[in-house]
Amino acid sequence: MVCAAAGIVALRSAAPREHYDTGLYGAQAVRWFTTYAVVPGLGNAIGQMGFNSSVFLCVAALEQGALRGVGHHLFVGMLVAAVLGMSVRAGMRVWRGGNLIGGEKIVVGESDARRVAGADWFMTLLFVPGAIAGAMGKLSGTNTDLPTTMVALVAAWMLVRGLESSDEERGRAVALGMAMILFSVAVTFKISSAVFALSGWVVGACALWRSGGEFAFARRKRVLLGAVVMSAAIVGPWIARGVVLTGYPFFPSSAMGAAVDWKVPAAAARVQLEFAQSFARVPVIPLADTSGWRWLRPWARELVREREGFLIPAFFMLAGVVVMILRGRRGGALPRWLWVVPAALAGLVFWFFGAPAMRFGEPMIWTAGAALGVFAARLLENATARRVTIFALLVMTGWAAHPRLLWGSYFRPSMGVRTLERLPEAKVELRRTESGLGVYVPLGTNQCWDAALPCSPYLDPSLRLREAGNMQAGFAVDASATQQAEASR
Repeated sequence: MVCAAAGIVALRSAAPREHYDTGLYGAQAVRWFTTYAVVPGLGNAIGQMGFNSSVFLCVAALEQGALRGVGHHLFVGMLVAAVLGMSVRAGMRVWRGGNLIGGEKIVVGESDARRVAGADWFMTLLFVPGAIAGAMGKLSGTNTDLPTTMVALVAAWMLVRGLESSDEERGRAVALGMAMILFSVAVTFKISSAVFALSGWVVGACALWRSGGEFAFARRKRVLLGAVVMSAAIVGPWIARGVVLTGYPFFPSSAMGAAVDWKVPAAAARVQLEFAQSFARVPVIPLADTSGWRWLRPWARELVREREGFLIPAFFMLAGVVVMILRGRRGGALPRWLWVVPAALAGLVFWFFGAPAMRFGEPMIWTAGAALGVFAARLLENATARRVTIFALLVMTGWAAHPRLLWGSYFRPSMGVRTLERLPEAKVELRRTESGLGVYVPLGTNQCWDAALPCSPYLDPSLRLREAGNMQAGFAVDASATQQAEASR
C-alpha cells in the first residue's frame, strides 16, 4: 500500500507544469540560486524573491547532473509521498490494533484498543490531507505551501509522539528534539508558519526540559541542546539570507531593516505586504475591497466549501471537544499531547489576522483537528470500531477529492506524459532601466519562467547594479522614486 501511494504521487508529480507562481518567480529563484550562491538586493529585481523560501534552495539542490531542469517535478512530491506513506503505515497499525510492521514487537488481542498509540491515530487522520495533496495538489512546480504543510504536520506528529506518556523515554526525547528541528525547517519554508512553529518549538523545548523518568537528566539536556543548536543552524542563516536579499530579516515586514545600500524601500515592502494580505483574504479583487472587515463574508463563504481544508478537520475538532466535555464530567486528566492544540490555535490567530488563505492555515487547522480527533478516537475499544473508523476516513477522503473531477482534471494530464517536461522560456523583450541596465520583461503575461537573467515582470525604472557589469554584486533602487510611485498608486 505504501508503494501504491508513492506511485500515485509520482504519477501526479510528472504532470505538466500547473503551479502559477512557478512561472511568476519560483523558476527564476531556482535559476538565480543555481547560478549564484547569493545576490544582495535580489528582492529589488523581483519583489517576491524577498519572501526567502528555502523550498527554492531545496529544488536548486536537486538541479544537478541528469536531474537538471526537472527538480521542480521532484521535491514537492517527495515530501508528500513521505507523509502519505507514514500515514498509510500508521493506519495499518491502527487497523491491526497495535500491531507493528517490519518485525517489531506485536501486541495482540481484542482488548488492546487503548494500546494503539495516540501518535498512530494522529498520523492516520492525516491520511486525508496527505491523500488529497497526492491526488490533487500542485506537485509539479516550486510550490512552497505544500512543503510547509507537510513538514509542519510531521513536526506536530513528532510532538504528539514525544508528549505521549506511553512511549519509551529515550524515544520520547528524540521525538521532541526532532519536532523542534522540523518546526524550524517549516519557518524557513514559509514565514506564515512562524507563530505555529514557534509555539510548537516552545512546547517541545519545555517538555524536554521538564520530562522525567529513567532517561538520564544529562542525556535529556544533551538532546535539548542539540535541538537548539540545530534550530539555530537552520533559522540563523535563513534570517541572514533574508537580510542579504532585501535588507530585512522577515520581509515583507519592514521591521528591523539593516543599514545597507541594497535595502528594498519600505514603501515597496509595504506594497508586497498589503498585496499578500489582500490576495490571501479574497483573491483577484481590488485591494480596497479587502480592507477592514469587508472581506470576511466572501472569505467565510469560500471557507465552508473547503471539504478537506476545513469541514473534515472541523468535524474532528467538534468530536474531540464533545468527548472532552463528557470526559471532564467523569473526571480524569487530559493527555499531555493535547498541548499541540494551543500551539495550533496560536498559529491560527496569527493566520486569521495576517493572511488567512486556506493553503496557509492548513498545517494549524489539521494539527488541531487531528489532535482533537485522536482524543475522540482513543475511546474506541475494539477492532471493529477501529476498522469502521478507518473505513469512514477513506469515505471522507473520497468525498473531499471531488470524484467527478479527479480523473479528467488531475490524472488524465499525467497519463499522457512520456518524459518530464522542462520549464518553458517565456517570450520576453529587453528593456533598459534609467541606469542602462538591461532587464528581460515577459510579454503578455507576468510569468518569466526560465528566462535568462535578469528577468522581472514588474520592472522598477530606478533598478541598477551595485557594481557595473557584475550581477552577483546585487541590485539597488532609488528609494525616493519608489516612494513617489507608491504615492501615485
